Amino acid sequence: MLQRLRDHYLFHAGISCFFYLAFGAFSIVLSMYCQDIGMNASQISYIVSFSPFVSIVTQPYFGYLADKWKSCKKVSILLLLLSGISMFVFAISRNFWVLLLSSGLAIGFMNAVTPLTDRIGVSSPYDFGKIRLWGSIGYALMAQVSGILYQYISPFSNYMVAILGTIIGMICVYMVSDPRIDEESTSSKKTVSLLDGMKVLVYNKKFMIFLAISFFFWGVNSTNYNYLSIFIRSLGGSASQVGTYQLCATLFEIPMILATDFLVKKVSYRAIMIFAICTSIINFVWYSTLPSVGMIIAVFVFKGFSTILFTMITVRLVIELVPDLYVSSAYGIQSMLGKGLGAMLFQLAGGVIIDSYNMTYFYLFLAIGAGISLVIAMFFKSSKANS
Repeated sequence: MLQRLRDHYLFHAGISCFFYLAFGAFSIVLSMYCQDIGMNASQISYIVSFSPFVSIVTQPYFGYLADKWKSCKKVSILLLLLSGISMFVFAISRNFWVLLLSSGLAIGFMNAVTPLTDRIGVSSPYDFGKIRLWGSIGYALMAQVSGILYQYISPFSNYMVAILGTIIGMICVYMVSDPRIDEESTSSKKTVSLLDGMKVLVYNKKFMIFLAISFFFWGVNSTNYNYLSIFIRSLGGSASQVGTYQLCATLFEIPMILATDFLVKKVSYRAIMIFAICTSIINFVWYSTLPSVGMIIAVFVFKGFSTILFTMITVRLVIELVPDLYVSSAYGIQSMLGKGLGAMLFQLAGGVIIDSYNMTYFYLFLAIGAGISLVIAMFFKSSKANS
């Protein structure tokens, strides 16, 4: 019976849905929760910056492990289990150092899951867009519910929902198959060497340029994500309004996800990247004017036009640029530099800027970072049409 259900669309959709539901339940209210228990912006910056620091280790290592084991599935289940345990420790603690470590591990492990489950989705019998849209649905649902749970019940309930999401996610991952690896790319190498893999990637010029773009793009956008709830609260917004923004922004991702399956066949990766980066710059400059909460919610479309477009081309682009044998390692390194090292550095600097100046300078700082990624993207060359 179980064998007949294996690789059913519902399980592939479930991986995406419950993974992002769990991620949203834990992370959306994280900075707001830390602020409410008495931490200042600098302390919060240490907490939100520690997870990218952890990701610097977890993303390339577990990507390498997936290549070595030739199993994204086994490593994904392990990471979801470790993440759920870390979330539970965070939920029952009030000590700063325990919160720092447990939240860092929880999000660091979740970040390491993303490239592995994306590769599973791309290699499935179904369109990746039709799988990934369920991630947006799960996250959108949690975006609104998390604000309500936080405001009317307790932050603890958010973390219990997050743990439940990781458990269901593990079940869904267990019910799908591992991506198949091209036999020609593995015929001369039965095992993956980390040193050989690094050499292959370092000498890949296009991949190295893409790493530089990812560093700045994800550095600034991850920082915006982690400080957005504080930004909205600083302008007089409530926890439920934070959830409303996340709900609207995430629901708009769905048509963008479906459109990407069409766009990548007609438009170059370079053009899509440049559009996504330009949208981020416009977004940050707009936020630097300190608009009303209503106007922040009204421009939710920026998220779909920027981060989701970049996300949807990343997994395809890495598969195109890198030999099959090193795809998981390459994707892990790309995530590590952008959502790990880049996010950590920009978040630490952002916390100092907020404490020393104000949100206007903070968002101008993010706009400059996005501008650097735009300049680098101009040097990236890809095919006219991606097939």
